[in-house]
Amino acid sequence: MGNSANMKVVNVSNLALQTFVTDVECMYDNGQEGSNLSAFNDTNIGPGVAYPSDTGQFIETKNSGSCFGVTSTFDLVINDLNTSQEIGQVNFEENGGWYYKCTNPSAIHVDISGDPTMIAVTVQQPPSEGHNGR
Repeated sequence: MGNSANMKVVNVSNLALQTFVTDVECMYDNGQEGSNLSAFNDTNIGPGVAYPSDTGQFIETKNSGSCFGVTSTFDLVINDLNTSQEIGQVNFEENGGWYYKCTNPSAIHVDISGDPTMIAVTVQQPPSEGHNGR
Protein backbone atom coordinates (compact mmCIF):
# COMPACT_ATOMS: atom_id res chain seq x y z
CA MET A 1 0.00 0.00 0.00
CA GLY A 2 1.09 3.54 -0.74
CA ASN A 3 0.20 7.00 0.41
CA SER A 4 -3.35 8.06 -0.21
CA ALA A 5 -5.59 11.10 -0.44
CA ASN A 6 -9.16 12.03 -1.19
CA MET A 7 -9.39 14.34 -4.20
CA LYS A 8 -12.13 16.55 -5.59
CA VAL A 9 -12.51 19.24 -8.25
CA VAL A 10 -14.65 22.24 -7.31
CA ASN A 11 -15.89 24.37 -10.20
CA VAL A 12 -16.73 27.89 -8.95
CA SER A 13 -16.54 29.35 -12.48
CA ASN A 14 -19.46 29.83 -14.85
CA LEU A 15 -17.86 27.45 -17.37
CA ALA A 16 -18.59 23.79 -17.94
CA LEU A 17 -15.33 21.91 -17.43
CA GLN A 18 -13.86 18.70 -18.76
CA THR A 19 -11.01 17.02 -16.89
CA PHE A 20 -8.47 14.48 -18.07
CA VAL A 21 -5.82 12.48 -16.20
CA THR A 22 -2.52 12.04 -18.07
CA ASP A 23 1.07 10.96 -17.46
CA VAL A 24 0.17 8.55 -14.65
CA GLU A 25 3.06 6.73 -13.01
CA CYS A 26 2.89 4.41 -10.00
CA MET A 27 -0.72 5.09 -8.98
CA TYR A 28 -3.38 2.51 -8.21
CA ASP A 29 -6.47 2.92 -10.40
CA ASN A 30 -9.76 1.37 -11.49
CA GLY A 31 -10.56 0.12 -7.99
CA GLN A 32 -7.15 -1.39 -7.22
CA GLU A 33 -6.68 -0.96 -3.45
CA GLY A 34 -9.87 1.15 -3.57
CA SER A 35 -8.20 3.86 -5.67
CA ASN A 36 -9.97 5.31 -8.71
CA LEU A 37 -7.93 8.09 -10.29
CA SER A 38 -9.77 7.44 -13.58
CA ALA A 39 -12.88 8.99 -12.02
CA PHE A 40 -11.36 12.31 -13.16
CA ASN A 41 -10.60 11.18 -16.72
CA ASP A 42 -12.92 12.53 -19.43
CA THR A 43 -15.23 13.91 -16.74
CA ASN A 44 -17.61 16.83 -17.23
CA ILE A 45 -18.16 19.17 -14.28
CA GLY A 46 -20.85 21.84 -14.52
CA PRO A 47 -20.65 25.41 -13.22
CA GLY A 48 -20.98 25.59 -9.45
CA VAL A 49 -20.50 21.83 -9.04
CA ALA A 50 -18.01 19.87 -6.93
CA TYR A 51 -16.97 16.46 -8.24
CA PRO A 52 -17.36 14.15 -6.54
CA SER A 53 -19.88 15.95 -4.37
CA ASP A 54 -19.07 14.10 -1.12
CA THR A 55 -15.72 13.80 0.64
CA GLY A 56 -13.71 13.26 -2.54
CA GLN A 57 -12.43 10.33 -4.57
CA PHE A 58 -9.91 8.03 -2.88
CA ILE A 59 -6.57 7.84 -4.74
CA GLU A 60 -3.46 5.89 -3.72
CA THR A 61 0.14 5.60 -4.81
CA LYS A 62 1.96 2.34 -5.55
CA ASN A 63 5.09 1.88 -3.45
CA SER A 64 6.02 -1.71 -4.21
CA GLY A 65 7.41 -3.85 -7.01
CA SER A 66 8.63 -1.76 -9.94
CA CYS A 67 7.30 1.34 -8.15
CA PHE A 68 9.43 0.87 -5.01
CA GLY A 69 11.43 4.07 -4.53
CA VAL A 70 9.77 5.74 -7.54
CA THR A 71 7.95 9.07 -7.26
CA SER A 72 4.24 8.65 -8.03
CA THR A 73 2.92 11.25 -10.49
CA PHE A 74 -0.11 12.27 -12.52
CA ASP A 75 -1.38 15.35 -14.33
CA LEU A 76 -4.91 16.72 -14.11
CA VAL A 77 -5.76 18.65 -17.28
CA ILE A 78 -8.72 21.04 -17.07
CA ASN A 79 -10.43 22.26 -20.23
CA ASP A 80 -13.38 24.49 -21.08
CA LEU A 81 -15.93 21.87 -22.19
CA ASN A 82 -17.56 24.17 -24.76
CA THR A 83 -14.39 25.36 -26.53
CA SER A 84 -11.99 22.49 -25.66
CA GLN A 85 -9.46 25.19 -24.75
CA GLU A 86 -7.15 24.22 -21.92
CA ILE A 87 -7.66 26.31 -18.78
CA GLY A 88 -4.61 24.74 -17.16
CA GLN A 89 -3.16 21.63 -15.67
CA VAL A 90 -1.89 20.51 -12.31
CA ASN A 91 1.13 18.23 -12.11
CA PHE A 92 0.92 16.14 -8.92
CA GLU A 93 3.66 14.08 -7.36
CA GLU A 94 3.87 12.10 -4.16
CA ASN A 95 7.22 11.28 -2.62
CA GLY A 96 6.88 11.33 1.16
CA GLY A 97 4.16 13.96 0.80
CA TRP A 98 1.92 15.41 -1.90
CA TYR A 99 3.29 18.25 -4.05
CA TYR A 100 1.94 20.05 -7.11
CA LYS A 101 2.76 22.57 -9.81
CA CYS A 102 -0.05 24.45 -11.57
CA THR A 103 0.27 25.99 -15.03
CA ASN A 104 -2.47 28.60 -14.40
CA PRO A 105 -2.59 29.60 -10.72
CA SER A 106 -4.80 32.62 -11.51
CA ALA A 107 -7.63 30.23 -12.47
CA ILE A 108 -6.78 27.02 -10.58
CA HIS A 109 -6.19 26.88 -6.83
CA VAL A 110 -4.95 23.69 -5.18
CA ASP A 111 -5.24 23.02 -1.46
CA ILE A 112 -3.58 19.93 0.03
CA SER A 113 -4.32 19.57 3.73
CA GLY A 114 -5.60 17.41 6.55
CA ASP A 115 -5.14 13.94 7.88
CA PRO A 116 -6.28 11.97 5.98
CA THR A 117 -5.05 14.13 3.13
CA MET A 118 -7.64 16.05 1.08
CA ILE A 119 -6.66 17.46 -2.30
CA ALA A 120 -9.12 20.16 -3.41
CA VAL A 121 -8.66 21.59 -6.90
CA THR A 122 -10.79 24.74 -7.24
CA VAL A 123 -11.34 26.21 -10.70
CA GLN A 124 -12.18 29.90 -10.76
CA GLN A 125 -13.17 32.05 -13.71
CA PRO A 126 -10.05 32.25 -15.91
CA PRO A 127 -8.87 35.71 -16.96
CA SER A 128 -10.76 36.82 -20.07
CA GLU A 129 -7.74 37.58 -22.23
CA GLY A 130 -7.07 34.73 -24.61
CA HIS A 131 -10.09 32.81 -23.41
CA ASN A 132 -13.55 32.86 -24.93
CA GLY A 133 -15.53 31.62 -21.97
CA ARG A 134 -18.66 33.78 -22.29
